[in-house]
Amino acid sequence: MSDLIQFLSDRDASPWAELVGFVPDEVSREVRKANNADLLLTSVSRSAVVEVKLGHLMSNQQQEKYEALSSRPDLFLAALASDKLRLRNNAGRWSFLGLSDLVHRWEFADDELACGLASEAASVLRTWDQMISAVFEARSKASWLPLSALNQKFLARVVTRQIAHELKEHNRVAWAGVTSGGGLPIIQGRTPIRGEGNDRCFMAEVRWWETKRGGELRFGVDFDARPPDSVEDEEVRRAAYDLAISMDADIDFASLHAYLKTVRPDLAELLSRDKRSRPGAKGDWEQVIVHGMKAAPLQGRKTNNRRTVTPGFFGDGALRFQAIVDIDFERASARDLTELIDATLTYLSNREPEATRSC
Repeated sequence: MSDLIQFLSDRDASPWAELVGFVPDEVSREVRKANNADLLLTSVSRSAVVEVKLGHLMSNQQQEKYEALSSRPDLFLAALASDKLRLRNNAGRWSFLGLSDLVHRWEFADDELACGLASEAASVLRTWDQMISAVFEARSKASWLPLSALNQKFLARVVTRQIAHELKEHNRVAWAGVTSGGGLPIIQGRTPIRGEGNDRCFMAEVRWWETKRGGELRFGVDFDARPPDSVEDEEVRRAAYDLAISMDADIDFASLHAYLKTVRPDLAELLSRDKRSRPGAKGDWEQVIVHGMKAAPLQGRKTNNRRTVTPGFFGDGALRFQAIVDIDFERASARDLTELIDATLTYLSNREPEATRSC
């Protein structure tokens, strides 16, 4: 996208006047002295950095590097309309440019080629903005769309970022990202167990599927080592496992589904599971608790992982214990995912045993 914007700028730089307040003499890409900015706009007296994000997100670290530039350029984030939320509470020196509006400005350029390209690109960008907005609409609205309408993976990534923002407004810890390796969109909500902080939580997470339209809800217990970035030990592994086992009947599709049918039947209708929501136990999990996943006795295997030894829950490593439920994306909306994650976290918190092991 930044290549297209640079090309349009080379044909006619005048539309930038209304966007950033000046007409640049030069528009450059990936300028090292400007933190490899997507676009650096320069004139005799002013400069501006335009960071262009379509599917990916500008990290806090990247933002801080731009803000630290000694040249003090004007700073702009250009993205799909939904990502304006990224700057709502963390704007500082930044301004937002909607990509569809930005590209649209060249539809009025005198250059015929720039005008034609801008018209086509702006139309596609507007369609993407409309699709993202529609999956957050109420079903009663004529513009409503289900999540299955998101036919591009990066559109789902933008949607998960907005869901994360909404979960935070529900006082949930929330994170949006992608799976390692596969790049599949993920949105995760967490809430601390009784008397603990964000490193010892219940979690509810929605993952998009790779080969078919749809996704799944993963819910259960998710602990981290303490302090952050330290090495996990037997105490935290045992605390996480003990809590999961004490909620054996609760971290299961049937129990969650029964709860939702009572309090939110509309959400319950979106969930199904043709097979067990948790795997059968296999191997000696006690050895994992004592020694850790990698250090546990291998019994002739090259390495331990959750495929070779499992405590009867899905998860990664030795601190996560989950059940998995299918979600019908042909009927579910983004608003449904926000409310499903929030309701699942409430469900788990309400079922935490009174005698939770002291952590």
